[in-house]
Amino acid sequence: MTSARPAVKMLLTVVREEKQTMKKQFAKFYGMMPILPTPVDAEGDIDREDIVSLVGYCVGAGAVAVGHLAGASEYAAVGREDRETIIRCVVEAAKGKLPVFIGAAACSVQDSVYNAKAAQDLGADMIMLCSPPYGSGTPDEVFAFYERVCGAVNLPVIVQDTGGSWEVFTPDFLIKLYHEIENIGYVKAEGGHWLEKMRALMLRAPEGMQIIGGAAGKNMMQMLDMGVTAFMTGTEAQEIHRSVVDAYLSGDREKAALLYRTTLLPYLELYCANNYNKALKHMLKRRGIIKNDALLYPRVEANPVSEYLLGELDRVLGNIEKDEP
Repeated sequence: MTSARPAVKMLLTVVREEKQTMKKQFAKFYGMMPILPTPVDAEGDIDREDIVSLVGYCVGAGAVAVGHLAGASEYAAVGREDRETIIRCVVEAAKGKLPVFIGAAACSVQDSVYNAKAAQDLGADMIMLCSPPYGSGTPDEVFAFYERVCGAVNLPVIVQDTGGSWEVFTPDFLIKLYHEIENIGYVKAEGGHWLEKMRALMLRAPEGMQIIGGAAGKNMMQMLDMGVTAFMTGTEAQEIHRSVVDAYLSGDREKAALLYRTTLLPYLELYCANNYNKALKHMLKRRGIIKNDALLYPRVEANPVSEYLLGELDRVLGNIEKDEP
């Protein structure tokens, strides 16, 4: 196993204090941490050129990190060789510009360990890990899963409170993970009852444990009001998301709320009501960031989005673009 790069060591520092207690220090993020989709060419092969385009777009839009091989990436349909291709491409494109986090979720403990170690060896800066997507486990089993996967790497880990065991991820359980597993430093809260859970975590989370927003950016104003400063969403409209976050963090809540109501919510109502993987790729193709909006096979979305709904999404986006200064 390769050692962490110098940049990674800055993300995770363990400081020994008196009484031999351990205090974890993780970098805190302020802004957007988009999760990239998996672009493919006409033959269904990974489109490296479009991955570079996606990373470049995120850099230009002011993202503070980029992620891949998570839900928005259709990770369940990506094989091992393609995973390595994707990670190499993202890491190279983001080198010296943005930290990269890679999803390690898989249907078995062994494959999750393999994915985490491979991401580290290929240069990722952080790992994101949810429980296996199928089946469920007891709290003890899920804790043992995190202990084993996190113990296989020396990168900071983002806990995603989803997967087959999502009900296990109570605020108490998430805080326990943070306290007892050294390299866990972040929680992306978007699983069941996530808004109430996030509020409880923001009130009770130990200093240094950062709670990251998700859920495509819906309820962003409520999350900002709770004190959330970083958000993982799809890649499709980073300028819109960032404008809301930047306005709020600069102290102008009124401007943030106006932008949220007039730009973010109108398209999210359609985007989230349908199969968001297709909507995500459709929007990126529409903007010229990727060339092909095809989903991977086998598709993770059971019901294909209709051309009517994509047309309505285009109409709403056209109205937003027309009103932009």
